[in-house]
Amino acid sequence: MTTHAALIDVAALAVEKVMVNSTVEVAEETSMLTMLMHDAMFFVAGFVVLRVSFMTGLAPSKFRVGWLKPSPAQKNGMAAAVGKKAVMVAAPEAKSPTAEALSAAVASGHLEKVLAAWDSEEESRHTLLTQETLRTLAQALAKLAPERTVTELAAYVAKHGKDLGSGRWARHAALEGVCRARRPDLAESLTKEMGVQVESDGRACEMLLGAFAAKGSIDAVEKLLPQLPVASWQRGAGTVLRGLARGGLAVAPRGRARRLLQALGAKAMEIPLPGKALAELVQAALAQSPEVLEEILSTLEEIKVPLPAECVASLASSTALGNDLEGAMRLEGLVRAGQSGSISSSAVYDPLLKLYAQFNGERASDLLEEMQQQGVVASEGFFGSLLARCSESKNLAFAEQVADYLRGRSVMSLALYKTLMKVYASCEQYDRACDLYMELQRVGIQPDQVMYGCLVKFAVKSGRKDLSHELLERSSGIGASAVQSYMHMIRAAGRDGDVDRAFGLLQKLKLEQPALLDTPVYNMVLDACMTNGDKNRGAKLLCEMRSQGVANGVTYNTMIKGLLAQGDCVAARRCLDSMKSEGFKPDSASFNPFLSAAVSANRFPEVWSLISEMDVDGVKLDQYSLSILMNVARKASNPRDADRALAMLDREYVHVCEDEVLLNTAVDALVRRRDLRRLERVMSEFKTSNLKPSVQSCGLIIRALGALKDLEGCWQLWNNMVQQRGLTPDEVTLSCMLDALVSAGSVASAVDLFQEWKGHVAPNVVMYSTLLKGFASNGEPQKAMATYEEMQAAGLPMNLVSYSTLIDSQARAGNLDLAVKLLKKMEESGCKPNCITISALVRGYCMKGDLGNALGLFRDLHSRGLTPDIVLMNMLLDGCVQHNRFKLADQLMAEIPQYGLESTSATISIMVKLWGKRRRLDMAFEAVRGHLKRTPMSRLDAKVGACLISACLFNRDPQRAMEALEEIKAQPRWEGPDASTYAALVTGLASHGCAREAVKLVEEAQRLSSGQRPTIKPLPVDAVEQVRGALVRAGLENELSSRLPPKGTGGGSCRSPASRSSGGGSSGGHCTRA
Repeated sequence: MTTHAALIDVAALAVEKVMVNSTVEVAEETSMLTMLMHDAMFFVAGFVVLRVSFMTGLAPSKFRVGWLKPSPAQKNGMAAAVGKKAVMVAAPEAKSPTAEALSAAVASGHLEKVLAAWDSEEESRHTLLTQETLRTLAQALAKLAPERTVTELAAYVAKHGKDLGSGRWARHAALEGVCRARRPDLAESLTKEMGVQVESDGRACEMLLGAFAAKGSIDAVEKLLPQLPVASWQRGAGTVLRGLARGGLAVAPRGRARRLLQALGAKAMEIPLPGKALAELVQAALAQSPEVLEEILSTLEEIKVPLPAECVASLASSTALGNDLEGAMRLEGLVRAGQSGSISSSAVYDPLLKLYAQFNGERASDLLEEMQQQGVVASEGFFGSLLARCSESKNLAFAEQVADYLRGRSVMSLALYKTLMKVYASCEQYDRACDLYMELQRVGIQPDQVMYGCLVKFAVKSGRKDLSHELLERSSGIGASAVQSYMHMIRAAGRDGDVDRAFGLLQKLKLEQPALLDTPVYNMVLDACMTNGDKNRGAKLLCEMRSQGVANGVTYNTMIKGLLAQGDCVAARRCLDSMKSEGFKPDSASFNPFLSAAVSANRFPEVWSLISEMDVDGVKLDQYSLSILMNVARKASNPRDADRALAMLDREYVHVCEDEVLLNTAVDALVRRRDLRRLERVMSEFKTSNLKPSVQSCGLIIRALGALKDLEGCWQLWNNMVQQRGLTPDEVTLSCMLDALVSAGSVASAVDLFQEWKGHVAPNVVMYSTLLKGFASNGEPQKAMATYEEMQAAGLPMNLVSYSTLIDSQARAGNLDLAVKLLKKMEESGCKPNCITISALVRGYCMKGDLGNALGLFRDLHSRGLTPDIVLMNMLLDGCVQHNRFKLADQLMAEIPQYGLESTSATISIMVKLWGKRRRLDMAFEAVRGHLKRTPMSRLDAKVGACLISACLFNRDPQRAMEALEEIKAQPRWEGPDASTYAALVTGLASHGCAREAVKLVEEAQRLSSGQRPTIKPLPVDAVEQVRGALVRAGLENELSSRLPPKGTGGGSCRSPASRSSGGGSSGGHCTRA
């Protein structure tokens, strides 16, 4: 072949062969001469191709160097030699109208236009395209005409691939376009059609891997990965990681990404994974979900692949790792993995130190020293943020270490001094904050107006009056700073009880800087008057403020608060009326002092009148109002007042967990009142809130969760407190956790926890009493006695609770002789027993059936100076019911009013059981109705309803049981029916052959236990299964079983929410046997 086109083909093939084989040949030939010959061949082949391309016009003229340009004679000679065919093939793309149309379509970015230009003329199939145009065309075909993609692209590349300069480059351009369209299936088919061998073509293999990974096709990636050439392995692995990051993680089945990372990690021991691709993967997992991030991070830990520094800052600042101590330690471990345990980048030290500064000062100190030893230098802004974290966490020791380090480098600036000052203030070290002013003077730094204002405040708080006056003089004339300084001084005067000094400062401000006088300054002086009982001067100042037009709502609120503190309710009321008449709208701060005064004096009708007035004025209750009302729930003897106070938590705008004090008061009131429905709602809100409670608040919350039998929630909060936040529980919090465990029956766990922490938290009598209670309820009297002996050995005195619990443990086990001896020892030690102590022995005798001794202890109470209570009476009554001593029970019931006792829900439950066993259902119903009628303020709990329904079923009267259910729902002072009530009734109906009615009740319970605010818990699984069995026995399985929850589930699967009234009539009617 003599044409230049043939010469171009031969040269291109030579270059391609040299490029493909040169690496292998160089590795095989060790001779220097051979290597030089290869280099020379490569250079000559390249020069020939370059020269020919310039001469034939294939290369754009802008890339031609002058000495390589062909002369006119050379160009004419070559054109004559090559002929017409060569000129046509070598024609530039710009001269083809079809090529111009495709280029314009590509430039527009619209794939539809690209495909339209391609389909417009047959000439397009014969047009030479640039790589970018071919790549975009392949993308358009794969997206818009996938059925044509493989055939047309393969045909085009086969025809023009070498005309474009290299067949491999053309194939890669086509493959890349198809992969861009996220069609790895088409790309794989195109690879086979074009005859590409992925085992030897690393670039093609990389593109296929990336496309399959982006689609989440992990199986395809794992199948293709072994075919990736070794020379391309690192780039191919990076392509896989990027594919996962750009879509694969979102669609891949759970656990498959972990398996793929493990496969890549096995090879990463020899060839490291690319850091940027890993960073992209971790960032994508972080953006997707905590679960996906956990999967990726745990896999990286497992395969010992270090975390790229590029994503450390993002992880540290996110909440995905918990943003706590545990998360910081894990992050550090991931960073150090594979780096010989060292860190050399400030980008890594920065987020780690910030986390440790907030959660673990000791570790932060070690890391700062390591950073210094590594010679890593950080910016002033970094150290400023460290000090700010110390301020949040009150980590004074580490803040001072940072400050000393900065002083040693002479880089302490005004901004850093201000941040350090805030650290001292957050730790209430106001005196040391003032010492910084002296240091500033020594180093010649002048405080700004903000710092002067803060220093005056801290000088006042630390009692350094001389310094506060000096700072006030220095800050005079600095605008807002001067006003703030004066206000701090006035507040200090009011706190010291020096009203004259407060007025003197006001007068000085009037004379020296009258322009700075504003309402807050006047209000501060008014507050000094009212808090010190000088209401006459306060009234005069109020008149002055009104005349000058500087009075506002805060002015009147300050006056009201002061007047009520002095007990002048009438004047305070006049002030509130005057506030309204002056056009100032009262707020919650206006009413809160009135509420507080009324609650303190137990004037509860006045409280409800004030609440009504607030509602009329459109004033919402704030956290202070609600905290005051929770005291009503705690103090009120009338249950109606307590219920009304707790109902304030039901208001739509109330979010208890937005304020820690309100949460504490609300939880305490709800636990005391046993309002489990509201308590459960508050705890659900707490679990989804961002509140980080103090150690003391954790104790209260654990107590609430224990009351709800939510042991898992107790452990979650405990672990969050001691492990993630690094807090040490106090005696109260540990006692609450032990009590929650014991109440839930996890006595062994309580003992283990006590043993774990007794070296950190001093054991007290309350903790030991809690363990004694657990041993008593578990029937472990020997362990209770061992605990008693441990207390004696530790020198802890037994108190009333511990003795009563110990006696109860022995009485429950039937060791009544030992229990009596302990009672005598208790009295000999000077600890007087109470009714609870005696009731423990009474319970023991009742359990044994020895009602004579039980009654003797009851009658002997007067000789011990004790008055019988209803709890003790209930024990005796229950013992009579258990042992069928009905006449004695009648006698005791008649004595209840004689002792001045009031029946409780427990009493009524026992009476219902008594009449049920005696086959007197009418008397059982009368016991309930009579109690509600005699005591119009009382309430009955749900257990009474369950007992009444059980009594009906015991007497084989399911119809009366269903009537009892309707009566429970209709009575507003009767709690329930709850899940236990429904369970008792549906199982009873099932056993009595009333299958249809049982199914209706299951559906009703489903509605009540579903929705956003369920009113009952789901039915137990066994109750539903008994109904299912009744349907089978009645031959109604095919007709009605579809209305029951799926097998193995309770009654909470219904989706539609329902209120209490929604099921009001669904179970009405007569019970008919199936």
